[in-house]
Amino acid sequence: MTVWKDNLRPASFRGVPFQVEDDEATFGWRVQAHEYPHRDKQYTEDLGRATRRFSIGAYLVGDNFFEARDRLIAAIDTPGPGTLVHPYYGEIAVCIDGEVRVSHSGREGRMCRVSFSVVEAGELSFPTAGIATSHTLISSSSALNDRIEVVFADLGLKELADFSQ
Repeated sequence: MTVWKDNLRPASFRGVPFQVEDDEATFGWRVQAHEYPHRDKQYTEDLGRATRRFSIGAYLVGDNFFEARDRLIAAIDTPGPGTLVHPYYGEIAVCIDGEVRVSHSGREGRMCRVSFSVVEAGELSFPTAGIATSHTLISSSSALNDRIEVVFADLGLKELADFSQ
């Protein structure tokens, strides 16, 4: 039988290891409730999965915790997304969200605590270009004019009465 602790992964951010004392994560869905006057039922619109957020209470311990702390701070100060290896959730591409707290205590020698929050990085995507309706209409009209010219090129008006021409 597997003990749950055997499934934990060693925590790190951008390759800098740390220990996790506690963590918290938020998950869910984004919805918009539409309420209307004189109606007893609302309409709830599903807007998709909410952004995942993680709060981590970490600590660094040992004779070299000063160096480990400085490496973790440098990793946190690096701009852009980085890889967080979360003990319970595995590898996640995240960005630091807000302030990072580092604390030292005389009662807890040879260690420091680091508290930080991250938000999943997601991906940057822009809307894709579609068909420009006005451009399509203009090119179709031009093609129609060309076709009409070809069809009626041999049609002459010479035999018609003057008032019809």
